[in-house]
Amino acid sequence: MEKLLLQGSLLLLYFSLTGCSVYKAASQPGPADLSGIGVGTPRQTIISRLGAPKMIDTDAKGHKQDIFEFASGMHQATKVRVVLYLAADVFTLTLAELLLWPLEMTLLESATCTGIATYDLNLKVQSWSVEDKKDTAQSC
Repeated sequence: MEKLLLQGSLLLLYFSLTGCSVYKAASQPGPADLSGIGVGTPRQTIISRLGAPKMIDTDAKGHKQDIFEFASGMHQATKVRVVLYLAADVFTLTLAELLLWPLEMTLLESATCTGIATYDLNLKVQSWSVEDKKDTAQSC
């Protein structure tokens, strides 16, 4: 009975560790659509594309300033790697996860970007800057 319980526990652990890289690759967002955002863009346009600002502030000159935080991943066509990950998991009995999961978590992780928009009195962008919040292989 103990042997059966041990085998069942190991089998459950084995199947719970499979597919992590597949899920991570399949759920990665596409690249952020920043086209058309720049000087003169209305505030509502930026909010409709990037969502609500993480923080609303006022700069030193008294102009309204929004700080956005958003993810920017790879082109959606790169999700084809999911098929390769599944094949690797099947052929290696999920040992490929030892390589693929850290790869997804480091080199292929989506970028976390910060966008700062400063507005004029008409709430149109006066200055716009985007930067990586943390150093990743992906770019904003």
